This record gives sequence, C-alpha cells and structure tokens, in this order.
Amino acid sequence: MTASDTGSPAPQGSLAHTGAGATPWLLRGTGLLLASGGGMVFAARRRHTDEAQDEEPDDS
Repeated sequence: MTASDTGSPAPQGSLAHTGAGATPWLLRGTGLLLASGGGMVFAARRRHTDEAQDEEPDDS
C-alpha cells in the first residue's frame, strides 16, 4: 500500500493569503517616510540656527 492508495482525494484550492507579499511595499514606504521626516528635521534645525545667528548683535 502506498500513500496514493489511501483513498483520500488530493487537496484542491490554494493556501490562505497572509499578506507577506506586501512586505517590500511596506518597507519602501517606511523608508520614504523616515527619509522625508529626517529631511524636514534637518531643514528645521538649519533654519532655526540661521535665524539665531542673524539675531545676534555684532561686537565690532
């Protein structure tokens, strides 16, 4: 007797969709959001530093 002789039918259909195919899209989106957030923080700090230097009186 072999496994194919057991009389049970072969499984039909497909496996459940787990959402694992969305992982690359999620990683790219997360990277894009982190990069744009970092750029905005950099620009805000640079602007704040430039404004603070403009307000300091010259001693000369």
